[in-house]
Amino acid sequence: MTIDKCQCPDAKEMRGYIDGLLEAELSRDEIFYKVAKKYSPNMITDVKIREAAEKRLLKEIGNKRPQIVIEPATFNFKEAYKKQGIVKKEFKIYNKGNEKLIITNIKASCVCASASLTIGKTKSPDFGTKGAGGGWQAIIKSGESGVLEVNLDLAHASIRPGKLTRTIHVTSSDPLNPEITVSVEAEVKE
Repeated sequence: MTIDKCQCPDAKEMRGYIDGLLEAELSRDEIFYKVAKKYSPNMITDVKIREAAEKRLLKEIGNKRPQIVIEPATFNFKEAYKKQGIVKKEFKIYNKGNEKLIITNIKASCVCASASLTIGKTKSPDFGTKGAGGGWQAIIKSGESGVLEVNLDLAHASIRPGKLTRTIHVTSSDPLNPEITVSVEAEVKE
């Protein structure tokens, strides 16, 4: 979905940011670069424009940077039943860069979902729609990883039968991907 059609708070914030850049009468390339820098080059759907913004960002950043990778990016529970209650999926978060990766927020798209991050023996609280807040952060050293555990409460009152997709947004110090998203899907049955 494009940001002009989405009514979520994040899309509204991004539209406001872009409107401000347009009012400042910046060039088209400068607007795309600033959007890529603030939100992520992945927000740009045009491949040539995205690649140009990434190239400029990499030149600015240099060789020393953290790089977040989450695997898998999506998971489908297939058929799932409300009576199952909470179902869980673990995603691996890697720092493939050569600088420490600082995770500053984990936020769920719906009250029926939450996520926590385990690095070594340290596990974060479960974070929901309000996110981490309060200056929370976790560090993944270069070449190391952590586990993002996503919980989906199928018994929650907000869950209806049918196709379901929920997302978890992870904010980090990766300058090319400051926010990365994982999603869980299911075909919910009564």
